[in-house]
Amino acid sequence: MQISSGGKDEVDFSNKMSERHVRVAVIGNVDAGKSSLIGTLITGQLDDGRGLSRSKIMIHKHEMESGRTSTISSHLLGYDMDSKPIFTHSKNGTKKEGIKTDADVAAKAASLVSLMDLAGHEKYLKTTIHGISSGMIEYSLVLVNANHPPTHMTRHHINISVACGIPIIIVLTKVDRCPAHVLKSTKDEISAIIRSPEVNKKIYQVKKEFDISIVQNKLHAITPIISISCVTGQGIDLVHLLLSSLPKRRRHQQKINRSFEFLVDEVFNVTGVGTVVSGFVNAGHLVLGQKVFLGPCANGKFIQSQIKSMHIASAHVNSIIAGNTACLGLTLSKDEKRLVRKGMTVLEHPVETSFAFEAEMTILRGKGVDGTTIRPDYETMVHVLHIKQHARIETIEVIGDAYGGLGMDLDADDNIIRPGSRAKIKFQFLQQKVK
Repeated sequence: MQISSGGKDEVDFSNKMSERHVRVAVIGNVDAGKSSLIGTLITGQLDDGRGLSRSKIMIHKHEMESGRTSTISSHLLGYDMDSKPIFTHSKNGTKKEGIKTDADVAAKAASLVSLMDLAGHEKYLKTTIHGISSGMIEYSLVLVNANHPPTHMTRHHINISVACGIPIIIVLTKVDRCPAHVLKSTKDEISAIIRSPEVNKKIYQVKKEFDISIVQNKLHAITPIISISCVTGQGIDLVHLLLSSLPKRRRHQQKINRSFEFLVDEVFNVTGVGTVVSGFVNAGHLVLGQKVFLGPCANGKFIQSQIKSMHIASAHVNSIIAGNTACLGLTLSKDEKRLVRKGMTVLEHPVETSFAFEAEMTILRGKGVDGTTIRPDYETMVHVLHIKQHARIETIEVIGDAYGGLGMDLDADDNIIRPGSRAKIKFQFLQQKVK
């Protein structure tokens, strides 16, 4: 799709993709029905109970065969002026005419929601953490299979969202085949998790449209619970209504006047085009043909380049602004292409880099990690926005107990922390030697 070059249409399109675009993570334990829910919301088609809905959005063959998501994927959902969803498929299951790409959905929509489908299996927890960290997530839909009690992975996903300051919405799935007493037991268990000191929020059950108006602006203190079925359609309209009414939490448009900063999340080498990077515009604005600096490289320096193409939601544009998710085509030499990697930034001006940083952190509690002891020289994977990098802990300064002194014994040694602690920690990035 081509947006009118340099005109009002292009400016409106970029502004819409920044100011009226909410990003929502869809998380929960494996087999909770995350991909099926996204497929039902996007296409407008109910599931057949055997994976019809998820087959509409899954890309990789191994995911279709196993039914399990192992990668990060984002799906654009549009709503019109009346908050009605713009479905990509007609009732007979075929693609709607004129709605073939995300750009078509974005052009027709008054507001937009990106649903980020994240993995539920414990094996892919690091992938899920990276998706939440790098996705500029504003809300989390935590899916719980109504037929089973919440698992330790459900607790992990809730704790990660709360630790990142992301409001959560609980969605109980597969209620069409769940006995009443089991459904009540699951609700009671998830309510106990939400009311626990680690989360400390109130539960509100959403059963009708009026309930949406009560919770939509109070998600910092209230956690709504919606019961749904992708097979019968129960609760799907309530999910749509809640998603379309979610207020924007991240105000990146307020950073348009800052120096340009683009966070590189993926790198592609496209035949006939060259190096293309995809990611998020964290600040500033950029126009086609502008000179930029890509880096830092392993030696801390930046590569000078020029923008030769831009895309937002598969649409060609001539400018991008803070708050846009975009792809940039870069002019690079053969040797420079080898240096490009995920986690880099595209900047208007090069900056001084550092291989160490200090952060105030809370060590989460959770099943299977309560015995973890962290001390200087401990090595771990650090997720900071789009950066995923191994680092070593240099120093630790214990601040106190994150949960108000509930059963946590601070170590006599000020350099040791365990789950439940708050501490100021200095990290040193680990890196390969520059050849």
